[in-house]
Amino acid sequence: MTTKLSCHTLPAGWEGAPAQAKFWEILQQSRRWLLLLDYDGTLAPFHQDRMLAVPYAGVSERLEALAARTRGRVVIISGRQIEDLKQLLPLRQPLEMWGSHGREHLQHDGSYRVVDLNPAERQVVDGLANEMAVRGWGHQLEHKPTALAVHWRGLPEEAQRSIQNAAEAYFASVQAPATLEMMPFESGIELRSRSRTKGQVVAEILAEEPDDAPAAFLGDDWTDEDGFAVLGERGLGILVRPEIRESRAKFHLTPPAELIRFLDHWLEHTKESIA
Repeated sequence: MTTKLSCHTLPAGWEGAPAQAKFWEILQQSRRWLLLLDYDGTLAPFHQDRMLAVPYAGVSERLEALAARTRGRVVIISGRQIEDLKQLLPLRQPLEMWGSHGREHLQHDGSYRVVDLNPAERQVVDGLANEMAVRGWGHQLEHKPTALAVHWRGLPEEAQRSIQNAAEAYFASVQAPATLEMMPFESGIELRSRSRTKGQVVAEILAEEPDDAPAAFLGDDWTDEDGFAVLGERGLGILVRPEIRESRAKFHLTPPAELIRFLDHWLEHTKESIA
């Protein structure tokens, strides 16, 4: 049984509210901190052409400044493939990135690794791509190294239902390995391996860092919920989207203004002295 949880909009003056004020105080005094961020819908508005979904104005500059700070770890955790993220976030200061829901990892030093699909998984994923292409929906596909996403943003509702029904019918008709799942996301559905989630990525990152390092995870989609759950009381889970909804996140920010304000506050409380 799923427990219904709700998050709360951060009110005006939230920086000074007791719980948040304590967090910022800890952040300012900490020798190490973690800022974990989803991309689409969180740092950038959605766009029907996925490669035009560039960050909100001011986000890239703030990420650059944060990534340059030696006490912090700024990490992008996205369902996108890393090649897309690199094009959309061409920062001078390299960022650590986890793509394809954690099956790709690009470290800030440029080293890269990917957890490939096994042959049985690949056969089913390729089969879905062929099925969609035969039906004339090949242009709705996003081919990732370890998954296939089917997008329907901007299409009429009838077309959206047709695409979703066809994808789900295909998956139900094949003997797919138990390791595969169909995962809905904002305006689409993805055939992917169950073996990696954003929650697992968050858990791995937390395990690599000091227990007392303050952390925040910002996301917008249902695929971010397991990340919020893993973070729990360890830090701030923040839902970033125009409308508030049920979530395991503690708080809600409306982009872009409140997102920029949050990043500015993080910058203010992580200043480093010049030796």
